[in-house]
Amino acid sequence: MRSVKTAFQVLDAVADHQPVGLSELARRLEMPKATVQRSLAVLAEIGWIRADGQDITRWVLSERARILAQRVGDYARLRNAALPSLARLHADTLETIHLAVPEDDEVVLIERLDSTHPVRAVRPIGSRLPLHASSNGKAILACLPDEEVRAYLEHDLAARARNTKTDPDALLVELKLVRERGYAVADEEAADGVASVAAAIRPEGRRAVAAMSVSGPVTRIRPDIYQFYGEKVKAAAQTAGREMASW
Repeated sequence: MRSVKTAFQVLDAVADHQPVGLSELARRLEMPKATVQRSLAVLAEIGWIRADGQDITRWVLSERARILAQRVGDYARLRNAALPSLARLHADTLETIHLAVPEDDEVVLIERLDSTHPVRAVRPIGSRLPLHASSNGKAILACLPDEEVRAYLEHDLAARARNTKTDPDALLVELKLVRERGYAVADEEAADGVASVAAAIRPEGRRAVAAMSVSGPVTRIRPDIYQFYGEKVKAAAQTAGREMASW
């Protein structure tokens, strides 16, 4: 654990003082040169830093680190714009509300407002699910152009729970329905015992940048209230999309 902490301290120092060499880093961090050198070697090996051009004694952040920093900033901006809609949806339903973004054929959870019920659906921030295995993912998948949907469905569609749909033809039928009604449903498809209803966030009808969902145990999120929650989450997603229209 100490080595991980040290590596992050070195990474922060490189970001603050780049291009920077070993001696300066050791002095600023008040660490032995050997310790800093080990961290630099690890950070370079995993692609977070690189040598500054021809000067292999001075270090700068890599493009990978810059992309991650940009992504974190984008996520924070999106979260802040969506939060009022998430809060209203939470107040209306008293269930767990998730905000997820698409990334590499998956959705990544970036915000969660927990249900007030003792029994509730909880998924850790940062957790990932394939697009086909959650309501948030299917809401986003349904917004993609047909050729991108077909390309995704050519992948090996793994099951994540007892009802995860893995048949491409069945998913195509469902995605058509999602497009028509404006929301997606997952009934024990991401986790056993949990159901959810989601809608994509599309600023001014553009490509989906995120999706929000209402999640809870199947004893409360039942088929007879899917449409009620679907209309609620669709309206909330549309409001969030309008907040992002000027982006």
